[in-house]
Amino acid sequence: MKLTEDEIAVEISRILTDWNPLGNAAAAIQDLNNYETEAFDILAAMDMYGCSVEQAVRSVLLEAFPMVGINPEELKEYCRKIKAVLEM
Repeated sequence: MKLTEDEIAVEISRILTDWNPLGNAAAAIQDLNNYETEAFDILAAMDMYGCSVEQAVRSVLLEAFPMVGINPEELKEYCRKIKAVLEM
């Protein structure tokens, strides 16, 4: 059974929450909501622009948050998990 877009977004949100790329700074964001908005934005970016998971995750996170950078090894690791969800 294929997952719906909402179910995929929930799973991506869980992956992002597990990763927590913002680290301690996440506590200062009032409407973080377990990265739910970012999960939907990642899906939209891949759909609209045809970009890879890594490109979408990097782009969405850097646009949404004033981050200095994203750890490339962590990005690869968590994008692998997101790809696995997308293949379900």
